[in-house]
Amino acid sequence: MKRLLLVFLILALAFPLFAGVDTYCYDKLSQNEKLAYQAIQDCLTHLVPSWNCGSISRQSIQKAYDCYLIDHPEIFWSDGYTYITSYSNNNVAGHRIEFTYTMDREQIAKSNTTIVNSLTELVRHIRKFEPTYQTVLEVYDYFVKNCTYDETNLDQSLYSVMVNHSGVCTSFAKSFQFVMQLLGIPCTVVYGRLQNSSLGHAWNLLYLDGSWYHVDITSALAQKSAEIDHSFLCATDAFMQKTHIVDNPVQLDACTDEKFQFFKYFDLCLDSYSRQELQTKMLKSYHMGYKPMVQFSNYRAFSAALDDLFTKQNILTIIYEATGIKLDAINYNIDENQMVIYLDV
Repeated sequence: MKRLLLVFLILALAFPLFAGVDTYCYDKLSQNEKLAYQAIQDCLTHLVPSWNCGSISRQSIQKAYDCYLIDHPEIFWSDGYTYITSYSNNNVAGHRIEFTYTMDREQIAKSNTTIVNSLTELVRHIRKFEPTYQTVLEVYDYFVKNCTYDETNLDQSLYSVMVNHSGVCTSFAKSFQFVMQLLGIPCTVVYGRLQNSSLGHAWNLLYLDGSWYHVDITSALAQKSAEIDHSFLCATDAFMQKTHIVDNPVQLDACTDEKFQFFKYFDLCLDSYSRQELQTKMLKSYHMGYKPMVQFSNYRAFSAALDDLFTKQNILTIIYEATGIKLDAINYNIDENQMVIYLDV
């Protein structure tokens, strides 16, 4: 299965016009904006230097250009355009767009080969490739475990993350989108900002099993925790609105489904505190390949757990009861915002 997927990935990159095709933004455009989108697509995929845009408005062209690059993360060689108005006898004679490219065809081909090599590495870390939550989770974990956020990196294309394993929010969002699209999972990039920042931010919207979800790898990286933060994987609008502000070229679909929330999906959440239930769920997460962890659905249960485990110092007793292992001390992490307890073992 992995070998077949790798062949598909190579073919997709060999023909960038068809790689990772998605129409999330395109489907939300007006007819004039769609005409501009199609013309821009033809120019960018064939490295056409300019386009006579006729009577299509400047605003429609800008929206179409932004939407095309959102839909197609595999187009990483476009570096903007210049809108030019020509005159004849002091009258407007026409409008054209002159595109700027960062690479020629040979450089693009070499870059695609390098990206294929990076995809080969990713394939080795993923157990199966199907449009399921488990696959999405493994790709998410791969990026968080193997990549770093670097605000000094000026490359906002997927290349910086896929090849150099480092980048900013836009490059992470495009990389995740690119892999999802190759796997047949609809995915788009969302633009906006974080509430505590005036700088722009980018993350993803993902369609899985009949519902849309937010995914923000960069916010997970920003937590700087020893354990992967899955709260930004398949999140709802209500959750994201606590920290994120959307400023996107097209309106987003609603994200209200909670079924793929990590702790709920894997039954690692407690509504009330019980030593036995806590032991069971922490052992379950440990056998899944993560550190022992559990989330609480309410602060009352969370507070009771903190009191018993750490204030009364019963955490070592609970570990011994569950595993038969005697420890003198243990490191742990507490996420008060998400009401999650992690043990560092």
